[in-house]
Amino acid sequence: MSRALLLMFLFFFIPQVSLAEKEPEESCPHVEGTITTPASVDPSDVLIAISHLKNLDDVNVIELNETVITRIHEVFNTSIIKTKMEQFYTLLYVLARAIPDGLGKTIKLRPEGVIKVLLASRVFSDPDIPKHISLTTISRHHATEPRYTIAFDQNKTEIPLNKDKGFHLYRNGLCQHARKLIFGKEFSVAVKTNGRGHLVASDFRGVDLFGRFGSRGLFDVDINFVALRSVEFFKGTPNGKVTAYVSRQEFKKNDHNPLLQFFTKYIPDRSVQPIDW
Repeated sequence: MSRALLLMFLFFFIPQVSLAEKEPEESCPHVEGTITTPASVDPSDVLIAISHLKNLDDVNVIELNETVITRIHEVFNTSIIKTKMEQFYTLLYVLARAIPDGLGKTIKLRPEGVIKVLLASRVFSDPDIPKHISLTTISRHHATEPRYTIAFDQNKTEIPLNKDKGFHLYRNGLCQHARKLIFGKEFSVAVKTNGRGHLVASDFRGVDLFGRFGSRGLFDVDINFVALRSVEFFKGTPNGKVTAYVSRQEFKKNDHNPLLQFFTKYIPDRSVQPIDW
């Protein structure tokens, strides 16, 4: 079904959808870039922590070599990587690629080592967040696209975006406001680099983006929970291309027509915007 036919279908058959005035664009705060900036990090401290990463069999999983050392210095070079979020996902990618093949396709890391690496890297403004990690599993069945599964010791972990200011973007007649990420008991993501040399985090599971989303004008739709599909980080900028769908959590928390729930499974939203935590 084409996008035009789908819009016509929604207009005539979903009663919650109604004509409404667009919000004035000037009512939407315009925040240039991110308020947050990567913390000052000594890569040597991160490398020391990495050298002590162990699996559940108490075996060190990474041997520092020239390639690893160079890549870690690049991760924390703020002329290359502008946000803590991109630092975090790039760090995951570098670590997974540095583990020797002999340790197998699936590696489970001891939580204390992971926590020390994340604390040394200062990729989270709140140091208590990594302390809730109880297990990290790396799956390398796709050699160039490792998948991480991170388990927490609590059912919900919230990370405010942009020093709790969030990000505003005027689209579809509405001031969209992304406020925070909400991780479940277990979170999973795949990381890779694309043909442009950009890092891409994709196939997110167990995390929602919370805020105020939707549209005004032809359709009046209000959404609070969005499920991330992928984020492409534009190297050298604080911006990323975000692909997302309406989260299934949205339909558990808020009342919507079942047809809206059905069709939003297949219609992604794509935007380019600053993104960081």
